[in-house]
Amino acid sequence: MKILGIHEAHDASAALLIDGEIVAAAQEERWTGLKGDYGYPKHAIDYCLSKANITPQDLDIVALNGSRGWNPVLTKIKRNANFTVDDWVKEQNEFWKYELGLEENFYANEKRENYYDLYKDRKDFKYDDFYPIDHLLNGYMDKSELDEVNSIRKIAAAKALNIPQDKIRGVVHEDCHTAYAYYGGFLNGEDVISLTAEGCGDYSNSTLSVYSKKIRGDKIELSFTTENHLAHIYQYITLLLGMKPAQHEYKVMGLAPYASKYEMEKSYPVFRDILEIGRNLLPVWDKKPRDLYFHFKDALEGHRFDGIAAALQMFTEAILKEWLHEIIDKFREQDATLSRLSKVIFSGGVAQNVKANMAMANLYWCRIPALSAFCVLPAAGDTSSSIGACYQANLEMGGGNKPISNFYLGPDTPIKIPKDKYYEYSKAYTVIKASNKIIAKLLSEGKIIARCCGRMEFGLRALGNRSILADPRDIRIVKKINEAVKNRDFWMPFAPVILRERAEDYLRCSTMGCKVEDRFMTMAFQTTELAQKEIPAAIHPADFTCRPQVIDREDNPDYYDIVKEFESITGVGALLNTSLNLHGEPICLGAEEAMRVFWLSEIDGIILGDYLLLKKER
Repeated sequence: MKILGIHEAHDASAALLIDGEIVAAAQEERWTGLKGDYGYPKHAIDYCLSKANITPQDLDIVALNGSRGWNPVLTKIKRNANFTVDDWVKEQNEFWKYELGLEENFYANEKRENYYDLYKDRKDFKYDDFYPIDHLLNGYMDKSELDEVNSIRKIAAAKALNIPQDKIRGVVHEDCHTAYAYYGGFLNGEDVISLTAEGCGDYSNSTLSVYSKKIRGDKIELSFTTENHLAHIYQYITLLLGMKPAQHEYKVMGLAPYASKYEMEKSYPVFRDILEIGRNLLPVWDKKPRDLYFHFKDALEGHRFDGIAAALQMFTEAILKEWLHEIIDKFREQDATLSRLSKVIFSGGVAQNVKANMAMANLYWCRIPALSAFCVLPAAGDTSSSIGACYQANLEMGGGNKPISNFYLGPDTPIKIPKDKYYEYSKAYTVIKASNKIIAKLLSEGKIIARCCGRMEFGLRALGNRSILADPRDIRIVKKINEAVKNRDFWMPFAPVILRERAEDYLRCSTMGCKVEDRFMTMAFQTTELAQKEIPAAIHPADFTCRPQVIDREDNPDYYDIVKEFESITGVGALLNTSLNLHGEPICLGAEEAMRVFWLSEIDGIILGDYLLLKKER
């Protein structure tokens, strides 16, 4: 069975499943250079098919994320990708204020601006020109048009792939999330509680399900809601703090630990009573505000930025912990099968909050650990829906799904530097054969070294193959990296890659026996005193947490060996690891993009396939 999965909305991606195994997956942004790109992911699709050496005609099924379609106007203008902070504010003030009836001076007979008219003539925007949807741009989204959108996307995909339309099917969006979280992770085949929380799906923004062979051998959805607006609350606070929604929520999370208790407690009551856990065991409205953006803008006037961030993060963690506690408590009152469920998978955009994931995994019930396992996979938001679509379609066809052993699912880089490039590079750089010992020595001397080797990682985090590496021992390296290439906000921490055998030295066992996924930077951890002493540049300077990649040698031998050589020189079994890209751009696709970053930055060296290029003194 060969199944191509396609996700066409924000953070578009494609994936390929063959006989139950995900063999390729990538985001379209890596080719187009537009972070979070929308639309038909042609480049990613072409890559997936070429990786498996098959044609579209060899496919059994093309599975599209979502059975109800997507918003045509947002796809046309590629909103999340194109918008600046000013554009998001414009949307609120010039559209939603009127749409929600919040403008006191607005009269019903006045002509209101059409949403698309606000953005249709922007020369700095990249617009979608793949789908014939221009006739659907008169409103923000008319639900009656969803069936037409679905038909358009299937016809367009069939035409682009030159295959019969009956090979193309839509997969329920929520099923894409849960299938990815379940079948892609280490709990594949186990009895688990499945949670989703996101901005918007086909029919909900949050679900509670179980996967249990003891019940029926399939996923059983217990409840769903459209009232869990954690994602939207976080989104609009991100905007009110002057950062970009749908991309910079992680910056708000990183800012939160800097606030004083006083400032956090000042802002927390603004959030506290908005949501509660309802009888359906899902977060729902408690005291529903008239809207989210303008409500918080008024309610938080005069509050400090760090206190707002801290209160928002505390509220998010509190709701998610209460949600999980209520589920476990209720299950233990019910039949014996549900009472034994102590393993959880979590997906949807909210599952990308690594601090909240840590809080959930560290949950107690009657003074004992509530969970025995907690799994969140990379890019748990819509980015991974192409993979989930593959898994769900394969399941519906009666196939078995295999977990993903590692997330190096993208294109490979050249093993050798072409002869013409070798001469060109040698004039500007010192070019030598890459050696893990030499690389580790340079890192120990304070050099910043990029690594572009092997297959590109899928998801939002670099896992060594498209990474920038540095010595984690000296906190001054953070400023050096920011000045050299990243230009990150000063409060944002970097992350470590840690040898598996050193994980207990650096990470506190805060999850108390709860097995978690620690290989992909999807969880935060409390750190030990040794970590705070030995790797301060790769942990959060305010609360000493970190978002680690714990690496086993079989996951990535060459990458592991660099860290191991660094340990032999310094005694420290970790490195600072950040993504190989310029600020605001996607992670590099391959050698050409990596060399551009190398040239435009002050990175000292780059590992490119078998070679190490070092900048000559200028």
